[in-house]
Amino acid sequence: MSVGAGAPGSRDAETVSRSGGPDFLCVGAQKAGTQWLYDQLAPHPDFWLPPIKEFHHFDLPGSRRELAEGMLRRAEADLDAFNAFRQQNRRRALVERDVAFLRKFVAMPPGVDIEAYAALFDDKGASIAGDVTPGYSILEPGVIGTIVARFPDLKVIFIARDPVDRFWSAFNMRLRRGDLKGRADIRSVERFAAREGVMSRSRQSVTVRRWREAIPADRFALFFFDDLVADPATLRREVLTFLGGSPDAAATVEAGFNRKGDNEKVPMDAAMQAAIARILADELKACAAEFGGRAVAWARRG
Repeated sequence: MSVGAGAPGSRDAETVSRSGGPDFLCVGAQKAGTQWLYDQLAPHPDFWLPPIKEFHHFDLPGSRRELAEGMLRRAEADLDAFNAFRQQNRRRALVERDVAFLRKFVAMPPGVDIEAYAALFDDKGASIAGDVTPGYSILEPGVIGTIVARFPDLKVIFIARDPVDRFWSAFNMRLRRGDLKGRADIRSVERFAAREGVMSRSRQSVTVRRWREAIPADRFALFFFDDLVADPATLRREVLTFLGGSPDAAATVEAGFNRKGDNEKVPMDAAMQAAIARILADELKACAAEFGGRAVAWARRG
């Protein structure tokens, strides 16, 4: 169930032409269902989500250029073959505006250029377009203010997850990638928590507060990962309604589709859960105070 989401805004040509750029951002949380969100919206007839899920333009500019270059090479070499590969992996086929997006993306100047970023969405037409980058959860208030000032009609989504479970999922991701030395034990978790950027991504309450302070309440929606697990169809409907898309359009991806469901995960035992809850004790309380709803139960484990 969303918290703080207003009624869906109307979608008209005047709004599209006035602000340009993205119509919405999903700014997190990392490891809280943002891939699910992208997979649900990308094939929806009311939306255009460019073929790169995470732009990282405002937190790690240039970090996705190599990915975009590889996609563009394959698309220009043989679009039909590339689309056949994508569809085997349950990703939508690319069309000309996707290829145009990739060309613009690889040609972007170094650093943050908000006008070049806005131009990435020039071909959206009447579609609802967005950027799903959980890395934007760590943006400073000044950057958030710049984004909101340039895109005054922007809507923002945040999917919150129990901080203990979110932290453990992030830890597992790093284990799978081979980024961590040692075993999945408490000492390894403590070392992981001390890494640069780990705790800033764990402070979901700070992220939500910053974005809430920057935009009107009816353009910010907080959703819970708990609801994705419990009833993905209802959550999908709530998200579509908030963004202005039709919740009744025929879905080509089942609401419970989880692209990452087969990823290997180390189970979290009671001792590990307690250790992480101690590390995140203040954040558990802060989430309960800032979010309410599902987050109240999270705090009881802290």
